[in-house]
Amino acid sequence: MDQVRIHPIACGLGFAFLIENSQGLYLVDSGSPDQEGRVLAKLHKLGRQDLKLIWITHAHYDHYGSAAALREKTGAKIGVHPADEESMAAGKSPLGTFHSYGFIFPLAQNIVAQAHPLPATPPDFTLEDQGSLENLGLDAAILHTPGHTPGHTCLLLDGGIVFAGDLFGQSPRLRRQSLLATDWNGINSSIERLKSLQPEWVYSGHAGKAIPGSEFEKI
Repeated sequence: MDQVRIHPIACGLGFAFLIENSQGLYLVDSGSPDQEGRVLAKLHKLGRQDLKLIWITHAHYDHYGSAAALREKTGAKIGVHPADEESMAAGKSPLGTFHSYGFIFPLAQNIVAQAHPLPATPPDFTLEDQGSLENLGLDAAILHTPGHTPGHTCLLLDGGIVFAGDLFGQSPRLRRQSLLATDWNGINSSIERLKSLQPEWVYSGHAGKAIPGSEFEKI
């Protein structure tokens, strides 16, 4: 089996996750705008320039903000679920409705976007639920997990590692997405669907450390 290494990269308001194998490099999300230098620095440190893919888990400011700049500098293809394609292509970051202190995020997004605007980022391709990335050299599949956004997805690596975007949070405690959603009922359904796959390790979009699947089961 091809050895896979995961490199979490803090990129502004969110994390990007660089997946390394013998076939190439693959990025899950890209952080906020103007953070591409952090990813490029990691590529340089690894001594590799073969970034093939930037998979976006969902069309939010802190998840696809640097994708267009990275595509321009590396030639990597950008992919997303079709339900979030229009938002990315228009440079939008729809947050839906908020609960609890989620009201902070629309305000914060407007403020930071003044200094670091979100660029229009039309994807190169889209994948539906259970779509595969094998043609790009990555043994991974897409799981459509709507709720936070209509096209929110998780990326499932062979071997049980999952990149779950904003399906759950880890601060101040491990919890289901409880702050922002376009469909609150969808959040619960999506979490239960991911649980049914019994992942071994799960990364959220705002922490550099994965949690064991046994912990995710408790959410």
